Amino acid sequence: MRLSKGVTIWAFCATVLLAVSLAWPDAAGNGLRTLAEAGRARIAQAQTADAPAQLEWQGWQFFRLTSPRGRVLLFNPALNDPAAVFQNRESQLSLENLDAAHLIMVTAGHVDDQGMAVEIARKTGAQVATTFELAQWLVARGVESGKILRGGPGFRFEVDGIRIQFVGAVHGSGAPPLPGQPNLAVYGGPALGFVVTLENGVKIYHAGSTALTQDLALYGRLYKPHVALLPTGSGMPPDEAAIGTELLTTDNPNLHSVFPQHHASFMPPALQGAAFVRAVQTGRFRRGVTAFDPRPGQVFLINANGTRAR
Repeated sequence: MRLSKGVTIWAFCATVLLAVSLAWPDAAGNGLRTLAEAGRARIAQAQTADAPAQLEWQGWQFFRLTSPRGRVLLFNPALNDPAAVFQNRESQLSLENLDAAHLIMVTAGHVDDQGMAVEIARKTGAQVATTFELAQWLVARGVESGKILRGGPGFRFEVDGIRIQFVGAVHGSGAPPLPGQPNLAVYGGPALGFVVTLENGVKIYHAGSTALTQDLALYGRLYKPHVALLPTGSGMPPDEAAIGTELLTTDNPNLHSVFPQHHASFMPPALQGAAFVRAVQTGRFRRGVTAFDPRPGQVFLINANGTRAR
C-alpha cells in the first residue's frame, strides 16, 4: 500500500525520536509534544464548512446528531427499551446498544420528550441541557448535578466548540412523580426548543413539541438555521408545519432542509412525514428548501449547502 508523503515524513520523524529518546529523554519528550501539536493543527485545518455532520431520525421526536468531530448529541432520546415509560418502538436503539453520548437535549418533562435521558446520562456520563426546574427532577433521579446545563429560553452555552441556544416552545412541560411522591407531578419549567451550532458552523433547530407560532420567524431571523426538525403529529399538523417552514426562512438564506418529527407509522396518514413533505412541496415560500421523510435509523449527511442521504 502506497503511503502519502506526509505519513512517510511523520513516520521518519517518529523513528528518529524513538532513537533519540534512549539517550536524551527530555529532548524526545519535547519532540513528541511538538509532533502532537502538529497533528492537532492538521486536524483543525481539515475542519471546514464542507465537513458533514450525520443526522438520523430514531423514531418519534428522537434524533441522533454526530458532529464533524465526533461528538454525539441526542435530542429527546426516547428509546425502544422494555424499561422505558414511553417505549419508542420504531427506534433501533435501546439502552443496551446505545454506548456513546456527549450531550442530551431535553425539551420538556413529558415522558416522550425526555425519553430515557436519565438512564443514558447515568450510563454514558453525557451532559444534559434542559430547564432549571427539570434539572432538579433529573438530579433527584440520579443524574450528576454538575453534568446539567440549566437554562430557559434565551440561554446560551458552548460545549467542546458546539453552541447551544435555548429557545421557547408553545407546549406544556411536566415530569412524572418522583419516588415516594406518587400523587405529586413535577413542574418541568417552560417547554424548549434548541438551536445547535456545530463546529463547522451548521445550525440545526429542534423545535420540540411547539405549536405553530410567529416565534419561528424570529428564530429564522436571529439564528438562521440550516436544518429544522418540526413536530407534525403533535403541536403542528403537517400543513401548519409547512407554514412553520416558511416562517423559518424569514431573513434566513440558510434553511435548506426540514424533517418531520413527533410522528410514527401507527398514526393516521394525514399526520405522518409523507404528508409534511407534500405540504412543503406545495408551499408558496422561497424555493430551495427540501423536506425529507426519513426511515428510522436512516443517516443523512449535512453541511452548510445541503443534505443528502447516505
